[in-house]
Amino acid sequence: MKFVDISKCGFILEPRYYFFGWTKSSKILGRESAVRALVRARKFLPKGFNFKIWDCQRPRAVQIAMINSFKRRFKISYPKYSNKKIEKLVFDFAAKPLIKVIRLGTHRNGGSFDLTIINKNGNELYMGTDHDDLTEKAATDYFENKNKLNYFEKEAKKNRRLLKKIMLRVGFINYSRE
Repeated sequence: MKFVDISKCGFILEPRYYFFGWTKSSKILGRESAVRALVRARKFLPKGFNFKIWDCQRPRAVQIAMINSFKRRFKISYPKYSNKKIEKLVFDFAAKPLIKVIRLGTHRNGGSFDLTIINKNGNELYMGTDHDDLTEKAATDYFENKNKLNYFEKEAKKNRRLLKKIMLRVGFINYSRE
């Protein structure tokens, strides 16, 4: 499988897992076909907007570090939960770190992106949560199913719809938990 360095494509990069110390490389790599699709997707953004990418291809070691971080965060948030319940929560947000992953549309195979949209001033559009949010608000349909949205929630709903519409248009599949 051929991976390409996404920095050569003109996206804004913020390699969070490098900043967390989970990987030694600040490069963000993606499967060539997935990166081409993302380049196509950028054409459907409003003029002057771009994607900010946090993560794409994720080696097994990074995935394990991420899972351990999620476990620690859930244990703090839910101190009365059993280890089994914590593990179930973790794997609602993260894939199990298998040795071999067959599906192409995964982080391990460089086919999934953690990203957001930035406006022409370089500011992230408000999506209602931060990257790697582990709450119910991270779910794609959270704002869609909520009655009586405040101003910020309406903004998040609009921006999430834009992102989802563009990504689906070029063939990506939405992961509903994020």
